[in-house]
Amino acid sequence: MRPHSLSQMTMLTRSSVRWALGLAICTTSAGCHGLLDVSDPTYVRDADIANPTGANARRLDVVYYLNTNAATLAMDVALITDEWIFDKPIGQFDYLDKRDSEGFETAAGTNDQHLGWWDRVYYKTSIAIPAVRVYTPDSLKGDFLAQLYAIRGYAALQIAEDICPGFPLNDVTSNNEPLFSGPLTTDSALALASAQLDSAIKYVKDSVRVAVLARVAKGRALLDQGRYAEAAAVVASVPTDSVYQTDGNSNAIYTNMRVGRWSRGGANRAVGEREGGNGLPFVSANDPRIPIAVGGPMATNMADTLFITTKYVSSTAPLILASGIEARLVQAEAALNAGDATWIDQLNALRAPLGLATLVEPSTTTGKVDLLYRERAFWLYLTGRRLGDLRRLIQHYGRNAETVFPTGPFYAGGTYGTATAIPFVFAGERLSNPHIAAGCTTR
Repeated sequence: MRPHSLSQMTMLTRSSVRWALGLAICTTSAGCHGLLDVSDPTYVRDADIANPTGANARRLDVVYYLNTNAATLAMDVALITDEWIFDKPIGQFDYLDKRDSEGFETAAGTNDQHLGWWDRVYYKTSIAIPAVRVYTPDSLKGDFLAQLYAIRGYAALQIAEDICPGFPLNDVTSNNEPLFSGPLTTDSALALASAQLDSAIKYVKDSVRVAVLARVAKGRALLDQGRYAEAAAVVASVPTDSVYQTDGNSNAIYTNMRVGRWSRGGANRAVGEREGGNGLPFVSANDPRIPIAVGGPMATNMADTLFITTKYVSSTAPLILASGIEARLVQAEAALNAGDATWIDQLNALRAPLGLATLVEPSTTTGKVDLLYRERAFWLYLTGRRLGDLRRLIQHYGRNAETVFPTGPFYAGGTYGTATAIPFVFAGERLSNPHIAAGCTTR
């Protein structure tokens, strides 16, 4: 649930900071005593954490929320695109899977899980950044600030890619005062994300890992803005074998799609296979980038088998948020848009270590774009990128939405809707934010 008041924002922040504070102390000293030994152990005052350990606790609080929610939010992307299907009997549809905005709004009530969790990550950086700036030693300050700005920019970028325009990006001041946003367009949110990522790139000092997150996310934002040459330039220094990933706190993708979970109840996620006519053959391609296993019979048709992916092997498996592979994909897209024939060579260079067949360049522009985005879909499967890719095909490549999203009859009954983004919950926003008077708008 999104916070609706100053008191709730403060409570959430302090309770999670209390957890991070304990972690910061216990991992940097011989014991876990001293600062936490207050008369009321349920309450942490700002004065108690006005020091380097407290500043680090606020940073860890941001990282914790990103780590524990990124996989869950990637599942929403998987459902509204062709990556996943939700195997439910007729009459018990998943609204994202059907691209049904009206049904999603009705089902959600006032609880905005997708936008709410992403802007929770976002506003927590507003509390952590001033503390790190004041209290963190100079030897660590640059990389800590870079990480926080990179996460802040990443959250804003994911919101811009995922949520229908008209959404807010609520924030708080360093004193936990609410700072409510007006409605944003996709373009204005992308500009906001880019500015945060620029700060991350400026501050990063020694951490290659943080530089990977900042530069690859910036490359994504520039692709979304159609600034291809700049996108290629910003990711050029990212090593191909580098990654920035969650630390494995929680991987809801594994929890919701694993061998042994299958039942006839129909509440299971499955790998998409040419879903809605436009979907990619994620199962039948038999591609090592998307390892699969038999899940079980389809609840609505026991004669059909559904498949799960074993890409994530445990509930603590990390989710890759940025990588050198994605950097090369950014460069390939920029090369394609510049008419540079090396775009296909870059794709083949990534495929070669896996023993994948060499790609042959299509003769048409449409075929080239299709091939590039297929490669992106397989490399970046279940990492939260696919929705941004499909929307970019519409915005920058002139595709019709009904040629890129699942469409037509829904396999369990009914037909797909027309949503091309995840709706924000207007009812919930209206309760807390005085500036939001309408739901989804246009770009």
